[in-house]
Amino acid sequence: MPLATAMRRAFVALVAAAPILSIAAPAAHFDSGAEGWSVVDFGCCSTDYVTPSTFFAANWHAAGGAPGGYIDFADPSSGSFYFAASSAFTGDLSAYLGGTLGFARKVTVPEGSVQWRDDPDVVIVSGGQSYVWRGPANPGADWSTERVTLRATGWTVGGLGGPAVSDTAFAAALGKVSALYLRGETINGIVETTALDKVQISAVPEPTAALMLLTGLWMLALRRRRG
Repeated sequence: MPLATAMRRAFVALVAAAPILSIAAPAAHFDSGAEGWSVVDFGCCSTDYVTPSTFFAANWHAAGGAPGGYIDFADPSSGSFYFAASSAFTGDLSAYLGGTLGFARKVTVPEGSVQWRDDPDVVIVSGGQSYVWRGPANPGADWSTERVTLRATGWTVGGLGGPAVSDTAFAAALGKVSALYLRGETINGIVETTALDKVQISAVPEPTAALMLLTGLWMLALRRRRG
């Protein structure tokens, strides 16, 4: 089969598949409600991040997000609270290995508050075990976006002081996610209100990037053929 013909057929197939892949990717923009997200609290000094002690409904706001709607919650206790993802972010996520988890947060706190950094920003629960990641900084008073690479590098098992996750273990964990938590506990004391918006999991390579690459290869093949 001529190269140009093969490239054309592959291009058509990828164009047809790209919208499906984009729709399937888990996302929460909170423009019409909390979209199944909630809030959980782990009791004081708990570090397993597997079994929350208390559950709450998240507060939804129709405007003021990054942009559009968003959810938030005020620190409920001396423990550590997290936003708990909807079922769209659980189950078999192995197709997103090597992709990214992105989310936007901001925090409202009294002046002079002391930051809290002793909890991970992201917790994946799989097989009764937690896999955790901590970002380089706490969110501030304005919306800031974080992106976490969904591969083993930078993740630890069972807590921030746990062992590094192996590539094999992380891939297996993504295949059976039972919970995904994003940190709301960012200040020392029961004083902060943390907001969350624009949560998105993206595969790699993303369909748009693959389309651009394949389009370029197809055009190059056509130019060589005509030349």
